[in-house]
Amino acid sequence: MKPIRVALSGSGFLLPAHVGALHAVADAGYEPVEYAGTSGGSIVAILAATHMPLDVMKSIALTLDWAPLMSFSLLNFVRAKSLSSGAALLDFLTQKTHGIEFKQLDVSLKVMASNIGTKEPFIFSNSLTPDTPIALAARASACIPGIYDPVIFDQAILFDGGMVNNMPSDILTNGDGVLRIGVDLSSDESILLPEDYSLVKALPRFIDMLLSSSEDAHISDGEASGVKIIRVNTGTAESLDKTMPYAERKQLFDVGYRSTAAALEAL
Repeated sequence: MKPIRVALSGSGFLLPAHVGALHAVADAGYEPVEYAGTSGGSIVAILAATHMPLDVMKSIALTLDWAPLMSFSLLNFVRAKSLSSGAALLDFLTQKTHGIEFKQLDVSLKVMASNIGTKEPFIFSNSLTPDTPIALAARASACIPGIYDPVIFDQAILFDGGMVNNMPSDILTNGDGVLRIGVDLSSDESILLPEDYSLVKALPRFIDMLLSSSEDAHISDGEASGVKIIRVNTGTAESLDKTMPYAERKQLFDVGYRSTAAALEAL
């Protein structure tokens, strides 16, 4: 097996595409020695870093009901000004990763979050946060403002990593000759007309605009240092569609697989 370093972009509920990409990486004869992830990509990254079998990861991506993990509460909104405490998501991630801390991993893992206290990136990793559960890192990285309570880590107030670096390919380890790839999810452009406006329809667009604000710069930095960026077009699937049907999830998995397989074959 050939070593490879893999970065996974923010994805929301489009993460079946990332799982498809990892299947393609394995089928092409590569073994990841490092993962970097932001938001939805960080969830896939922490599961992969624990060596969860790819077929198990695929089953989760295609069938998991995300609604209970958001557990919206009017009381929580009044108390903390967010719709969900995030406790259910953290419990789920802790269960799936068996409470493993960064220092227990045998691969490198970097998870991107945003510290709104300093307006700077906050990176969890084996070296920087060895005693931290990887589940907590992904919970912070996937913390959409207004949807989840922030993660308070020491003096940092952590929210979604996409606000500072939605495509963390530029934080992959460089200089050892190991192939590095970044899997970047993008969607088809569509127009929201005034007569169709609603908060439900607008919120995913707000998130997409927020995540794309700094993404191009980080992709350029990664490419300049030799990272191969694999762009996966996720079509019209919405990043915050927690009720996404199986058929649409399977399409995301397939396009993630095909796009990554074709890119690796061309190297």
